[in-house]
Amino acid sequence: MSDKDITNLVDFNGNDDEYLPLTECVCGQRFEPWKFIISIYRDTPKECPNCKRKLYFKMGIRVYECEKEI
Repeated sequence: MSDKDITNLVDFNGNDDEYLPLTECVCGQRFEPWKFIISIYRDTPKECPNCKRKLYFKMGIRVYECEKEI
């Protein structure tokens, strides 16, 4: 079984290295910034106090080259 991508179902503020402050869980529970923090570590997910879903996040960066003159 693979993990489910729920990125478009939650809200969050900017991350700080390996931590991400969730401001709204997939269940709809809202949090003040930095009150519910998830990390990049899959083996120690953070559990939502409302719905008990276990969450972690992954970071992704894309680098692009401009091929045409802007």
